[in-house]
Amino acid sequence: MGIHPLPEGVKDRMDYTRAVRPFPGSLRERIERGGKGLTILVLRMAAFGDILRTLPPVRLVRAHLPEARILWIVDDRWAPVLEGHRDLDQVIALPRSSWRKNSRSLRSLVRLGPSMARWIATLRSPRPDLVLDFHGNLRSGVLGALSGAPVRLGYSGHQQKEGNRLFTTHRVPAGSRRASRMERNLSLVRALGIRDRVLPRGELPGVAERIPLAREIAARLAGDGRPYAILAPGASRRQSYKKPPAPLLAAAARQLASRGIAALVVYGPGEEADAEEVVRQAPAESRMAPPTDLRVLAALLGGARLFVGGDSGPLHLACAVGCPVLGIYGPTDPEVNAPWGVPQEALYPPGRIYTGIKRRDRSAGGFAGLEPRMAQAAVDRVLALAGEGAEGACDGR
Repeated sequence: MGIHPLPEGVKDRMDYTRAVRPFPGSLRERIERGGKGLTILVLRMAAFGDILRTLPPVRLVRAHLPEARILWIVDDRWAPVLEGHRDLDQVIALPRSSWRKNSRSLRSLVRLGPSMARWIATLRSPRPDLVLDFHGNLRSGVLGALSGAPVRLGYSGHQQKEGNRLFTTHRVPAGSRRASRMERNLSLVRALGIRDRVLPRGELPGVAERIPLAREIAARLAGDGRPYAILAPGASRRQSYKKPPAPLLAAAARQLASRGIAALVVYGPGEEADAEEVVRQAPAESRMAPPTDLRVLAALLGGARLFVGGDSGPLHLACAVGCPVLGIYGPTDPEVNAPWGVPQEALYPPGRIYTGIKRRDRSAGGFAGLEPRMAQAAVDRVLALAGEGAEGACDGR
């Protein structure tokens, strides 16, 4: 399965969490029988980083309930990330893109009703027994109820929003606002009586086949056999405030170069200018990577010495494949969005007080207070944690 111990500090908080009320006896019996006769519906539709942080808990469910049937509902945009995963029996793509398009005019709206009815029939046809609502909002609550599952496990308090609690039958305690997303996800798993002392990696499907291409890219840009690190300066357009300042990434590249490690700067659609600015400020050995899909990026990360970037999908992709991580945080809480399961450090402004409330943390000063020398020192600390001379963090699976 590719499992590894949880980081110290997280492990100590792994006590079993009880649901608000006991599960029905028939459900408990099927859980005790390793999931035989049990159909589980996972709800985590977006975003990319949150999907990646849901995979290890779901893989824990598979490991402890090998006889269960596990289905996952995800937005159509992200369905290819999960399709073919060996621990999932079915991926149900929510056609959000087409539904949104068909809701823009009255003429196309006529087609939306029958399309939604057909999809709801697909949702109900597996007759799920248990919903694990990792998403925790109104949309996931409604989908869970529409599935017909008699037991729908979700969150209470501040960990749910938009009235999600009205659609769940069982809820785990909210806990701290600053609990990590991974910790929050694991709380649903613990409510099933599953122990989580060991956390599986994401093990994304289709990555192993991209390893030869990733090695070719790394050899061409860094030099054959030379160790390399991945730097990611971008973020989605909607979350552009998460982009770490170019001088911090350039400083990290300089420190890597001093240790003989090349910096490869990756980017997504619309992030080319961000990557170019980092390369402009970084040492001459730094290179922009060619455009890559997510699986090639995962394969590149699998052979990298280190990942450096902001709180974004690529950071959690690095964690999913076992690559050491230096996360640069400012407007988002480094506890809530902490790297997981790998040698790591979260770099954030000294003295900054975080609350776990997005709007407050976002308005607290961004990246102000972080200096290039801090990024350089953090690079050394994470490399020391990862071990000098390592050839790569994992096999890229």
